[in-house]
Amino acid sequence: MTTTPADPGDRLSIALPDGAMSGLRWGAGETPPDLVFLHANGFNAATYGPLLAPLGAGNSIVALDLRGHGLSSLPAEPVRMTNWNAYADDLVEVLDRIVPAGARPPILAGHSMGSVAALLAAARRPARVRGLVLLDPVMMHPWLWLYARTPWGAARMRNIDLAVGAAKRRAVFPSRDEAVATYRTRKTFASWQPGFLEGYVAGGFVDDPEGVRLACAPAWEAANFASQTQNPWGALKRVEVPVRILAGGVRSTVYGGEARLARVAPHVPVETLPDTSHFFPMERPDRVRDVLREALAQS
Repeated sequence: MTTTPADPGDRLSIALPDGAMSGLRWGAGETPPDLVFLHANGFNAATYGPLLAPLGAGNSIVALDLRGHGLSSLPAEPVRMTNWNAYADDLVEVLDRIVPAGARPPILAGHSMGSVAALLAAARRPARVRGLVLLDPVMMHPWLWLYARTPWGAARMRNIDLAVGAAKRRAVFPSRDEAVATYRTRKTFASWQPGFLEGYVAGGFVDDPEGVRLACAPAWEAANFASQTQNPWGALKRVEVPVRILAGGVRSTVYGGEARLARVAPHVPVETLPDTSHFFPMERPDRVRDVLREALAQS
């Protein structure tokens, strides 16, 4: 058994005002990235190596460890997390540093929380983005984010099942191999294609006196689930670049699915992948990769 991904990519670090954003690069050296990818809550850049590494042939691909995740050293205090705009703020800072003035802007892509961060950043910095590929973005009922902005709503959000479950997540294992073996017994990972679980563990654990521990603290992951006052629907209406959305076939996080998206953003193509879950990038990387290749081929 091994927890080393087949193509782990090259580790990079980007200095931001309050720390460093870590990430991985595949492909064309130090050139400005053609695609920047953002992971889901609780995951990390290395999780998506099996999806992204093949795109490095002929392209420069960068995947980032968001604040509080992976090897990034940015402060992540759960009590201060109120919405995912913080991730968009970080992404804007990163784009300002890695995309020189006059360079061709990258495609932004992401999964779940990462796709929302990409969408919010693109609405703020359209000149820094060429297009968006959003993989099951978390697009809740508009009333829910308004409710979450109230004191009683914020308190209720801290008790939703996802937040409570994340807060109880086991954080320490004797080794990465033990973590992989344990996760293999869990239903969530049963449908993942080979390499994704190994990438998740390789990039998502750090050394600990008792073995290894999750780089994304359970309290931080829980705070993300409970902090839903961002407005992705508003950003989707404002964004000026081409957008493409893929949605899971079962329990998608896109409220209302294709029907609602057709009403709110009729210009945005949407594809629902049948017989998949919210984790379809790990279940159907072939289809997701095809869509990313199509976006990269855009002029």
